[in-house]
Amino acid sequence: MSKSVKNIIQYAIILGIGGVFLFYVFNGIDWSDQLQRIKSANPYWLTLGMSISLLSHWFRAYRATMLYDALNYKISTKNSIYAVLIGYLVNYFIPRAGEVSRCAALSKTDGIPMEKSLGSVVTERVVDMFILLIILLVIVVLQIDLIKQFVESYSGVNQQSASFGTLKFVILGVLVAGLAAIYFFRKRISGFPLVQRFILLLKGFGEGLLSIKDVKNPILFVILSILIWVGYIFMMYFCLFALESTASLSFVDCLTVFAIGTIGVVLPAPGAGAGTYHFFVMQSLLLFGVQKEDGIAYATLVHGTQMVFLIAFGLIASFIVFLKKKNTVHEQV
Repeated sequence: MSKSVKNIIQYAIILGIGGVFLFYVFNGIDWSDQLQRIKSANPYWLTLGMSISLLSHWFRAYRATMLYDALNYKISTKNSIYAVLIGYLVNYFIPRAGEVSRCAALSKTDGIPMEKSLGSVVTERVVDMFILLIILLVIVVLQIDLIKQFVESYSGVNQQSASFGTLKFVILGVLVAGLAAIYFFRKRISGFPLVQRFILLLKGFGEGLLSIKDVKNPILFVILSILIWVGYIFMMYFCLFALESTASLSFVDCLTVFAIGTIGVVLPAPGAGAGTYHFFVMQSLLLFGVQKEDGIAYATLVHGTQMVFLIAFGLIASFIVFLKKKNTVHEQV
């Protein structure tokens, strides 16, 4: 099978996933009523939320300059933010293609070789994944009861069929048995192609984290990485005040919405989570007594407003980069 055919099949699957979730979320919705809910949103809180989101993107751009600096390439934060915005713009139309577009933009503005840029982007993604896992772990600890309620509602497990304590022992038992099997049959298992790919992935993950030591100010790098995700959380929190139905939710409640909504962002879907994000955010808000229609309105506002902002700024950034003359590599001596 050719690479182009694989790409077409992959994109068709991504479109299918998003389409299924969009159909499930919006099937039977009264569109005139939904439009009224969206129109009632307070633009002040939406603007504040999007401003926080843009600040997070600036943190991401500035953090990227630190990685390039570690590779002895000097780029400006201005060009880095242009590249980040272009990457987000492309992701809305071609899933997972934003990283390549971002590297192409820096190749033109600063002459950074594509392979160097792609390597730094991989490092960023590894660090982001690590930071996000820590944040999600903290959220799960703080909101364990609500997370348990969400899992039970979709797994069919409840207090009448099986206690949560029993379920934990079952999971622990399966985990211990699995680890024991992996240990005793490790030589045979290590020969499987899938396992070898997983081992390479873990090595790449470790190398990505260890590469932070090459950054001149690793503490600032970690702080910026945390601020990126904290900014995303506060963006969702301030947007809660835009609707009367969600304005009463607390910051801790927002953490739960963020944790569950992250599933929708991670799942492959067109439009940077169109459909999947709406579904998981709507379902998480149900835990706090927010009606389905209000949950859909909130998810649509957050996703839609951010999409408008990023597409608009991405187009502006693309135009600026397009007008720039192609530079040669600016490498530090």
